[in-house]
Amino acid sequence: MEKRNKWIAIFFMVFILVVPVVTIVRNIAVPADEGLSDEQREVLENNGALQEPESEQADENAAAAQAESETAFMKLQKTLNNFTEGLFGRTRLIAFNTSITSLLTGGTYIESTQVLLGKNNMLFYKTEQDGHPLWDYMGINHFTDDELEAIAANLVATRDYLASRGIEFYAMCAPNKEIIYPENMPDTIARVNEVSRGEQLAEYINEHTDLVFAYPKDALIKAKDETQLYYNTDTHSNYKGSFVMIQELFKEAYGTFAPLDSVDFRIDSTTYAGDLAYMAGLSTDEQYMADTVYVFEKDSADPSQYHDQVLLFIGDSFGGFLSNVCKGYYSADKVEWVHPDTFTTDMYDEYKPDVVIWERAERYCEMFGNSNLREFQD
Repeated sequence: MEKRNKWIAIFFMVFILVVPVVTIVRNIAVPADEGLSDEQREVLENNGALQEPESEQADENAAAAQAESETAFMKLQKTLNNFTEGLFGRTRLIAFNTSITSLLTGGTYIESTQVLLGKNNMLFYKTEQDGHPLWDYMGINHFTDDELEAIAANLVATRDYLASRGIEFYAMCAPNKEIIYPENMPDTIARVNEVSRGEQLAEYINEHTDLVFAYPKDALIKAKDETQLYYNTDTHSNYKGSFVMIQELFKEAYGTFAPLDSVDFRIDSTTYAGDLAYMAGLSTDEQYMADTVYVFEKDSADPSQYHDQVLLFIGDSFGGFLSNVCKGYYSADKVEWVHPDTFTTDMYDEYKPDVVIWERAERYCEMFGNSNLREFQD
């Protein structure tokens, strides 16, 4: 017994020492996201999860600005986080841990700091470092009246600024997956208030302003009985969900609407495992390689809904699919998608848009109070 315990101790000591050394050597030569398959990379890029800055210069400027504002502790924490993210064998270790906890709990729980296992094998995002989707679902992070007033005022000011430049302005808040599929959330996550922060914001804006602001929760809930609208293993809506959202925006902006069954979607894959599966180490588990990848056929769009206009779509990680759907309804070669974090007002002169759509996922909806879409005038 004593000899066995000695060998176990030696094994763990070797493991603890070797893994960091191999990690350092490996990270010098191998990108951190090497575990992504081509299929995963393509879908994530379309969704925006891997979107690159507009240019190398923009990347350098953003990095310099961030470094300047970081404290010594923040820099140390960032270094440690980057090291942990690139840890040798990390994906396999996460997958092993996830599989063990799932097995021990009869498939009702997985051990992950970012991923929540729901009913029917649906995965949800439970991060607290990328918005607070669970707080949105629980209804415990409502805006104050002052916050709602400030966000609405910023949106109105943005609309008026763009109108002064001859540009139409519409806004949309993309609901979190938890809001659309509450029936698949674990019973352990209690809802204090079923009105989420995104819905609260939409109700306030629609009652107190004349803005076009779409929060397509009801339309998505109605359409989900027909087909899957969000990936089971990903934080994002799929192309069908994105189509429903865009049509709800069009209903608000133009008074036009096309049902889901009036357009075509091709199927590119039936074995996709999304970003949540990857985070949880489940991307190679056949049980979670089961999402269907639909692609919107823009040629099937109703010509009566077409607008011969240049569209600038300023949106986050939902923006890839949403802006691609828009290519069926605006000048396809003149639909530009830019992430809000890299957007500058100089882009109005660069792209010369006729229409601007500003989208934020519900977990980021406080960012509608950010004024970087307009220039301040004294």
